[in-house]
Amino acid sequence: MKKIITTSLVAIALLSTAAVAEKTQTPVKTQEDTVIGTVDGINIMKSEANKFLSAITPKGQETKTFDKLEKKQQEAIVKNLAPGVLIKTKAQKEVSQEEKEQLAANYWMQKNMADIKVTDKEVKDIYDKNKKLYVKDKKQLTFDEVKEFIKMQLKQQKLVANVMKTAKVVVK
Repeated sequence: MKKIITTSLVAIALLSTAAVAEKTQTPVKTQEDTVIGTVDGINIMKSEANKFLSAITPKGQETKTFDKLEKKQQEAIVKNLAPGVLIKTKAQKEVSQEEKEQLAANYWMQKNMADIKVTDKEVKDIYDKNKKLYVKDKKQLTFDEVKEFIKMQLKQQKLVANVMKTAKVVVK
């Protein structure tokens, strides 16, 4: 387990952007509310480290908690969670509400489109019906060149159709 955690520390930087930067203070602190470090005055909480450890632990293996790690491993986790905490804090300050809403909508669409199935036949039918649209520099694009683009469009169309199926639109 020690080797897995040590090896996984490289991945911390990638996953740390998902870390939660909590600044709230509660009168009664639980063990998970313990501050294990700070970056530019922003608290890094033990709960963040434990969530990360849970995420990197392979299925079937016991998840170690932050408290059970050696001091060097604890320091490495805090140092690697720091960039994610900073990035999240800066994003919260610098990204407008409109941008946040657009990002949330895009994320939701991507997440839901992953479950939508599009067959190669559907894609080929669209390509054949609209071949004239798939031109670049006055050259006809091949099916293979536009296949993924068409697939994405079909997924978007199916998602919108599913959402609108139960929607009630009222024009006033």
